Amino acid sequence: MKAQRVQQQHDKEDVLTESTEQSGHVFTVAIIRGVIALTAAACVYYYDPIQRWTNSAWYWLLQSSLFNSVYFESWLATFCYAVLIPIYPYALHYMKSLNKYKVRPSVTYEHQSIAGMLLDAVIYTAPLMLLDTFIVKKYHGVDPEIWVEKRKSWIQTTRALPLDPPSFSGLVFDLIASVLLYDAMFFFLHFALHKNFWLYKTFHALHHDHDVMHAHVTNQLTVGERLALILSANFALKVFNSHPVTRALFVPVFIYLLIDNHTGYDLPWGLHKIVPFGIMGGPRKHYAHHLEGKRHYQPFLTYLDNLLEMKQKNKLL
Repeated sequence: MKAQRVQQQHDKEDVLTESTEQSGHVFTVAIIRGVIALTAAACVYYYDPIQRWTNSAWYWLLQSSLFNSVYFESWLATFCYAVLIPIYPYALHYMKSLNKYKVRPSVTYEHQSIAGMLLDAVIYTAPLMLLDTFIVKKYHGVDPEIWVEKRKSWIQTTRALPLDPPSFSGLVFDLIASVLLYDAMFFFLHFALHKNFWLYKTFHALHHDHDVMHAHVTNQLTVGERLALILSANFALKVFNSHPVTRALFVPVFIYLLIDNHTGYDLPWGLHKIVPFGIMGGPRKHYAHHLEGKRHYQPFLTYLDNLLEMKQKNKLL
């Protein structure tokens, strides 16, 4: 009887602890949402000075030889991946207090040698730089005659950039809209990769070839799938005539979202919890996709997956 009472007391303490943690998480999310709302309000209120800073930043970038290089976006993507992978998932792995947020206990951080990471960088960058070298990059706001002139050279070294800076509101809208459009496009491509045996084995099986989930799986892609991913993102940006600054900001946002999905940590203050109504999938749903390969095809959001599940349920009725 005494042992039973002790166990009941421990159970009550566990429930209280869990309830306290949940309350703390709700409070943390509420604070973060409040900060985001205040930041948005401040951007509206101080729009003019923010636009002046945006203009100044653009004119400074126009003077940069690195930014003018045709390889800038490819280098930026490689740099962001190389920086985010060692910092974000690596930090999660060594903060033992976060272990309770692992989707499964097997989730880990798989260490790579410097040589291995350099090889990954070369494999990631080489096909993109090859495209950069021979394709004339076309940005909205550039005189088409400049593109005609640049086509006369087989080898491209610099980009023809627009002279005008982006509007701050347009920059924010295009960034969000491009992520949303990419998310929808890749859902259909991802679905096809899983439903067609040849496509899966040829292009996508490598991404699911792992014993445990870890952040480096993000870049575990065949060349064909990597190019499809990059070209889809590029198309989404072009649909909205995104300014080069928008494109530059898109890269770290895009790579962070991909890496976060593959960490295997369902953090209570993650972006998928901050965005309300379950609009975003997050690492838990993406882990389930890697485990089963039968659902959660949408990379970031959930509405297309929800529609697909509703359609499949209706067929069963």
